[in-house]
Amino acid sequence: MILNVFPISGLLKEPLLIMESFIVFFFLELAAIFWMRVKSEKINELKSLQEKAYIWLFFGYSIMWVFIIIGDYYVDTIYLRTLILNLGFFIQIICFLIFMRIMEKYKVFLKKYLFTKICSIFTIVYIISFFIVIYYATFISSIFWIIFIVFFTIYLNELNSAFYIKQDLGNFKSKALKFYIGVILTSIGYQLTNRFVVGILGLEIRLMGDLLQLAGLVFLFLFFISIPSFSEYEWRDKIDSIFIMHKSGLFIYKKLFREITSPINESLITGTLTTLKMMLEKFSGIENISIIIKKKGKTIVIQPGKFIYGVLICDDELDSLKILLSKFIKKIETIYSNTLTRWDGNLKVFRPVEDIINEFFLIGKIF
Repeated sequence: MILNVFPISGLLKEPLLIMESFIVFFFLELAAIFWMRVKSEKINELKSLQEKAYIWLFFGYSIMWVFIIIGDYYVDTIYLRTLILNLGFFIQIICFLIFMRIMEKYKVFLKKYLFTKICSIFTIVYIISFFIVIYYATFISSIFWIIFIVFFTIYLNELNSAFYIKQDLGNFKSKALKFYIGVILTSIGYQLTNRFVVGILGLEIRLMGDLLQLAGLVFLFLFFISIPSFSEYEWRDKIDSIFIMHKSGLFIYKKLFREITSPINESLITGTLTTLKMMLEKFSGIENISIIIKKKGKTIVIQPGKFIYGVLICDDELDSLKILLSKFIKKIETIYSNTLTRWDGNLKVFRPVEDIINEFFLIGKIF
């Protein structure tokens, strides 16, 4: 039996309206948190791409709930209510499409713009159903939840596989669990507020759905405040080259992760290394403190050790890269401690360093 419970009235109207207003406010607050991250002077254009994407995702969800509240609480006509609800769903779908486009602009997941293309196809199907069979357009909008969960399963797994600084920035798997719980609770809660489910089971099920969404929101909030900028998990794509220099000023080893494609990049590397030689005396006696130089759109991270300097040329200043470089230099000095103490300039002894570089900066599984 389908109950006619709309527009919502009775004893549960006020508590439902209060909780759903909280949903609007807190998801809008999440969008504001990411907006403030983007506006922060510490985050540049490249590093803030994913933060910008989340603004659209949470903003769209919040605005969708504004339309749901208007349609379900204040509109008597069935057709007008359905129109208002589907306008809200459409805004959320467009925001989700923008979110996906920004995310896939930053990184390839399985195939270039795969999820953006899938979302675009279902968006077109939704628009067609909006004008032809508007009463069933809601079912199509639910498909985006499936796309969302599949995408984030792949996305979080890739983040975890690309990030191995667990002792220093925390275990990502335990943090990701909060996100999974938050998404599952929010998704189930949202489905329980669907007007078809409410029409069958009554307003009590909508109350439960609202509670689940608010609980999911708590887990999402805990996840996002516990992790650094998403770019910290994508350090591997930011590395240009790495150099190892003896404190006498002689170069021990170099590794280029990208081909030198222009005279500008080549001159950057040459000029940087010349500058480093001149700065060696100034840095003598300094250990375990990363030194940052920014030049021609690149970031140069210098990690002094007891016997050697590690020099990393990369796109951004990331804590994860500083940590990796520091650990890398410590391992080199541990392995070659006797050699470095009495080094006679023979570079052949450092050939195995290639394997250590690959272990840290290509394979990444160092712990």
